[in-house]
Amino acid sequence: MKAFLSVLFLIAVFFSSVASGENLKLYLPFTYPGSLGKFELNRPVEESKVVIGYGGKRYTFKGEKGAKEVFFVIPYGVQKGVFSLSLYENGRRKFFKLERVRPKHYRVSKIWVKTRPLKGELLQRVIREGRLLRRILHQVTPKKFHEDKLYPPLKKLSISTPFGAKRIINGKKRSIHWGTDFRAKRGTPVFASLSGKVVLARRLYFTGNTVVIDHGLGIHTLYAHLSKITVREGQRVRAGQVIGKVGSTGRSTGPHLHFGFYVEGERVDPMIVMKEKL
Repeated sequence: MKAFLSVLFLIAVFFSSVASGENLKLYLPFTYPGSLGKFELNRPVEESKVVIGYGGKRYTFKGEKGAKEVFFVIPYGVQKGVFSLSLYENGRRKFFKLERVRPKHYRVSKIWVKTRPLKGELLQRVIREGRLLRRILHQVTPKKFHEDKLYPPLKKLSISTPFGAKRIINGKKRSIHWGTDFRAKRGTPVFASLSGKVVLARRLYFTGNTVVIDHGLGIHTLYAHLSKITVREGQRVRAGQVIGKVGSTGRSTGPHLHFGFYVEGERVDPMIVMKEKL
């Protein structure tokens, strides 16, 4: 097994040297689950994609046609050991490298909320809203932002529930917490973290008053449980613009902001992105 891994690392070194000779730039400052990475291409290409391989699975991130940047995520499911990182241009592999994921401890989050049985029309609503969010978050559009760092969604960031927390709701194990919750008083202004286009601004069952902004290149941010939405779908916004106010709508235990960051539907740890350059 050790000999096999040694061969793979030699292959990785070879492909990495080929890629650097073509002036490709890889930006991956962190290798925790949920970390954001980026390739900067030396020229626009018709088709580009990044593929992460781990545990027999392949996670693919498609670049926008003609773009010189391709963003990707180390998925939450990549928890330990080694994963492969490949870049393809027009069907040809231009880069290959093996990286070791840095393990991270995730806390358990226990909450108690009022629930209604999910059946009938309510169940159909939840299904429709889930499909809508998945469709929106998987869209890849031309770049709409010019900032190189995230603008904080609140003036003060006080974390109540971090990304990746294992949820126990009303005593039962539920899904992973796919964003970061920040404590804030009801009515506190919420800001767009990057410039972009509002692609969703409406009330959903689980996340209450929700805003999703498309920033291009597969990047979206999500702001949930708002007491008020101050933007409309189709509106262009700039980083730092007020898009709503903190509330406790949807399935929520009190006023807070749920902030999510996505690349082609894959969840990113917002607090890691806060430390990175875009």
